[in-house]
Amino acid sequence: MTSLVFNTIKSMVFFGECMVEYRADNDISFAGDTFNTAWYFSQFNKGKTRQSVQYASAIGDDEASSNLALLLQQERLESPYLITEQKKQLGQYWVKLAENGERNFEFDRLNSPVRQYFNQDSGLLAALKHKQFDAIYLSGISLAVLCPEQRAQFIAALRQFKQRGGVIFFDNNYRAALWQTGIPKKWFQQLMALANVAFLTDEDEYAVYGTQCVNSIIAHHFSQEPAPDMLVIRCGSAPCVIALTSDDVLEVSPKKIAAEYIIDTTAAGDAFAAGFLVKAMQGETFENAAKFAHRLAGQVIQHHGALMPKDKLTKYFSEEL
Repeated sequence: MTSLVFNTIKSMVFFGECMVEYRADNDISFAGDTFNTAWYFSQFNKGKTRQSVQYASAIGDDEASSNLALLLQQERLESPYLITEQKKQLGQYWVKLAENGERNFEFDRLNSPVRQYFNQDSGLLAALKHKQFDAIYLSGISLAVLCPEQRAQFIAALRQFKQRGGVIFFDNNYRAALWQTGIPKKWFQQLMALANVAFLTDEDEYAVYGTQCVNSIIAHHFSQEPAPDMLVIRCGSAPCVIALTSDDVLEVSPKKIAAEYIIDTTAAGDAFAAGFLVKAMQGETFENAAKFAHRLAGQVIQHHGALMPKDKLTKYFSEEL
């Protein structure tokens, strides 16, 4: 049944926040969790199974916002749900790296235009209610940047979307600093009850739910009603775990990358999700999709910033492009 979820998708929307990224190598780019996944997905979205991919967010009227809109156009990321808020500027962040490539961020995003997204425009809500596309991808950060009233509106529309046969992908990306008010567990549980496929990072699960191992993550979510059709659990350099039920579990190991090659782990999980999605939608087995996802994430962490250089991506994955 789960494979049919991937096979039916012809059009897909990614919703979230994209910011200006100041990399540790002093380069400047754009990044944001769902944007990163959409960008990597678009690089491999080729051939007969190619999906229409749209990015939903809000930008301001500053130069960076104009450059982002141009980038979306260049990357074939359609933007009918990209809205502009006057006198606003994109959020921004700075990457600070440890010696092992692990990263810390400094953010300036309190006035990011996406925080008022559903107060400014209801087009995406209407599109969800009438199922004007097949699937939507969102994250814990997508929820966190919205106020509680907007979250409730969004979830209500997602519920109607699901009832009409829409497919929901949820990435649990959890950032404690964004949840100064409200209880994240409450909102995450509502999304997990709607998600067809959940991309989970083990450490984020432990922080939100208090679970302590991958088996407890699986047991917890499949004990809920309704439960997702599939859990894809990312565990850093350890094998990822794909679970269709508590008893139908597959582990897929990544290739080990020597520590000296790891430069910046930013967007590794986002790229993994993109790699898995694109291969699953091309009809690959879940094991092969996970192997490709590991390989893509493994390349991303060997470069600075969220988006690795396109020429290097093309060179390394030439057989997939």
